[in-house]
Amino acid sequence: MQKAVILGLLFVVAFAGLGLGKEIVVTSTADSGSGTLRWALEMVHSGDVITFDATVFPPDAPATIHLRSVLPPIGCGHLTVDASDEGVILDGSGILARGADGLFVSSDWNTIRGLQIIGFPANGIVLDEGAQQNRIGGDRGIGSGPMGQGNLLSSNGGRGIGLWGAETSFNTVEGNIIGNQCRRHKAMG
Repeated sequence: MQKAVILGLLFVVAFAGLGLGKEIVVTSTADSGSGTLRWALEMVHSGDVITFDATVFPPDAPATIHLRSVLPPIGCGHLTVDASDEGVILDGSGILARGADGLFVSSDWNTIRGLQIIGFPANGIVLDEGAQQNRIGGDRGIGSGPMGQGNLLSSNGGRGIGLWGAETSFNTVEGNIIGNQCRRHKAMG
């Protein structure tokens, strides 16, 4: 009986450390304020999942978030940004800062999928500062959004996806469309 209690406590302690998170739903196409992607990125903790309200971001008629400044970096780890069932376009063409990236990841075990990231002055997505075990994209056949789990990275000033730094490794980039796809993203939203 004592063994079972000890094993049970170890099990609880082990899973408590995983940071089983909450779902944060983006409900606005605005650049800032409650319910926006910026707000969600400021609120997250390790283990959280950011999703998008399908009534605001319908998969068959993607909605655009017009950004005017750089989004907060993804630094907490174990975060998922999932638009694979919605139509979400992040448009950075309104950002004046030269080196502005779409999403900047500096932590481990994150997933970014289903987004259309266009028009940023620098790169669409950057993994840097030793970021490891991240997944950018996925199976484009999974999800009801226009990209499925893949991402579209187009018309950005730098690279679609940049992996910088010697310690940045063991990341998976899969199922993304990268390059100048102006006709394609216009047709999607």
